[in-house]
Amino acid sequence: MNSLHSLFAHAALQQPTGTTTDDRAQSFRPVEGGNELQSGEKLLVEAYAAIWLIVFAMVFLSWRRQKQIDRRIDALEAAVQRARASSGQGTS
Repeated sequence: MNSLHSLFAHAALQQPTGTTTDDRAQSFRPVEGGNELQSGEKLLVEAYAAIWLIVFAMVFLSWRRQKQIDRRIDALEAAVQRARASSGQGTS
C-alpha cells in the first residue's frame, strides 16, 4: 500500500501543474520588449574568427615549444659529444 502511494506521488510530481497542451504556444512568437538583435552572419563570422585565433595561438605556442625542445636536444647532443671526447672514445 505504501509503495502504491509513493507511485502516485511520483506521478503527480512528474506532471506540470496548471499547464496543458492547449496552454502552450504552438507557433513562433517573438519576445516582446527585446531590442537586442544579432545578425546570424555576424555571429557566424565572429565564431569563425574566434576559432581561427585559437588555432593560430595553438600553432604559435607549439612552434615556440618545439624550438625550445630543439635547442635542448642540440645542447644534450653537444654534451654527449664532449663526454665522449673527454673519455677518449671518439665517434665512429
